[in-house]
Amino acid sequence: AIPTRRAPEDTSPQVSVYRGYAAATDAPWSEKSLDFAVKRFSHLLEVYFPGSEHVYMSVIPDKAAFMETPEGYTPAGAQETADYLAQRLPVQTIDISGLLSLEDYYRTDPHWRQERLSAVAQTEETLCALAGAFHGSYWGKTAEPLTADVLSYITSPLLDGCTVYDYETDSTGGVYDLTAAEKAPYDLFLGGPKALLRIENPAANNDRTLVVVRDSFGSSLIPLLAGGYRTVYAVDIRYISTDALARVTEFPGGA
Repeated sequence: AIPTRRAPEDTSPQVSVYRGYAAATDAPWSEKSLDFAVKRFSHLLEVYFPGSEHVYMSVIPDKAAFMETPEGYTPAGAQETADYLAQRLPVQTIDISGLLSLEDYYRTDPHWRQERLSAVAQTEETLCALAGAFHGSYWGKTAEPLTADVLSYITSPLLDGCTVYDYETDSTGGVYDLTAAEKAPYDLFLGGPKALLRIENPAANNDRTLVVVRDSFGSSLIPLLAGGYRTVYAVDIRYISTDALARVTEFPGGA
């Protein structure tokens, strides 16, 4: 097992509805929060990837950025956030804002829909869905009724062949955790909040390694990235400190 720490407890957000989609509208731009992120990421890069030229950052747009928000509230822009961080970190930015729209997010939840992140028309891929309706974290928090979502996920022989090692529980599973989804549907993706995971893809045609420092949005995206790498590490520094991470794993030098 590895030492982990709890993320800050969530507070109830102010939620607004636009065209049937709910989003939190009480998180203004905060240089203090971004400066804290710079401090954490800088330490991580210094310890594990000093001088690396292959460090990339992508800022996921706030769902509210695609909505008409209440007067006086302007969500922090993804590009503005990326520019602020890139000026202070040795990273290359990947702008995905133009590839997304409101419909790429769940109606009742802040997260994006996995099936909207990749073309699902390829013959080896299958689109599956959890049984029953998906009621996201905004469900029941708006005066305006919301239409429930369907939580879909992409499967393929490649993804079925991947194994996920959980350093916290010293256990191995798949990229989708149907047992975890029974309690929290979004935890279907990589088992939900985890400090450190290692995904192995035996079907990879290379020996490349990818390290993703992620939050919950990464849970549904990372399985779609696994096809291009032999090994993928998923690190959530909300649940593990950089120093604790160094005690349990050593990333390959070429990562």
